[in-house]
Amino acid sequence: MSRSVQQWAVPWLRGRALLLSRSMSFVRAFGSLILFVVLTAACASNTQASGPAPFDAVLIELFGTDNTDAYLVETERDAAKLVMACMNNAGFEFQMPPLTDPLDPPEPMDLEAAHADGFGIIAGFRFQLSEFDASIPQGYDPNLAYASTLSLEEFQRFFFTLNGPEAEPGQLQEGGCNSQSSNLAYADWLRFTEALPNFRALGEERDTHPDWLAAQAQWRSCMLDRGFDYAEPDAIRTDAFSRMRDTVNEVYPGGQVPLIETDGDFMVDPKVDILLNELSQFERSAAVANIECTEPVAQHFDKVERLVQQAFVDRNQETIDELLVASR
Repeated sequence: MSRSVQQWAVPWLRGRALLLSRSMSFVRAFGSLILFVVLTAACASNTQASGPAPFDAVLIELFGTDNTDAYLVETERDAAKLVMACMNNAGFEFQMPPLTDPLDPPEPMDLEAAHADGFGIIAGFRFQLSEFDASIPQGYDPNLAYASTLSLEEFQRFFFTLNGPEAEPGQLQEGGCNSQSSNLAYADWLRFTEALPNFRALGEERDTHPDWLAAQAQWRSCMLDRGFDYAEPDAIRTDAFSRMRDTVNEVYPGGQVPLIETDGDFMVDPKVDILLNELSQFERSAAVANIECTEPVAQHFDKVERLVQQAFVDRNQETIDELLVASR
């Protein structure tokens, strides 16, 4: 007997819920998938073949990686662990649910992987569906359930310990385990962004460089010849993800998880499965075209990337040196 998974309706986009814990596995799955798409897009423009670019090397020395999105994911997890430890030390049975990692994105210029899984978007989505835990009801938070068993006095102490005293209007609530853990976990990142607030301008400086624009125009002409009209590679990934979301919403307009249960096992709804297979053909073709159109201009992209990063490092060398010393 089959039944649709209607009771586990979830929105496609959800902000980070930091009240107590990230308890619903499929909400985390969608969050992970969205992050996975972002990380894939971030890595896709990396065509370096001779070691990291100058500012990337700085990031690696500071954070162990030049992928700041991945670093912030790990930092968020570290903060969650610190919250749990803080609450446990205060005498509360605070839980942090296990976190599921998405599939690793394919290497940006791996043609074989592109033929198999495209950008890895739909493959990543299918993986997250396979990890869906139907035993956890929508919105269930073990910490809220635990707090509801406490006396009124302990209930109030629970939230005071977690969030600290009530803040004045317009002010952030500080002093609890949440803020203390966040300040500790993000200390290195905050020091970095305060010292180099302009590091985000690197992308714009690179994207507006004449040589970058010339290479991008050649890439776009090649893509148009193959039937893909996009201004840049990131736009393809964004479109592929949007098409996947719209595809599922065609069958499940309420945002339900596109799974059905058959004899206790869950599987992708066959109607959604067919649509995803059709969309996979587009994703694979676009990913292959992207690689084949990038290869002739990859060195031009890499040259501009290194040029812009070196100029940024030169302008901010003193500040970078101070950050490196502080991180040791």
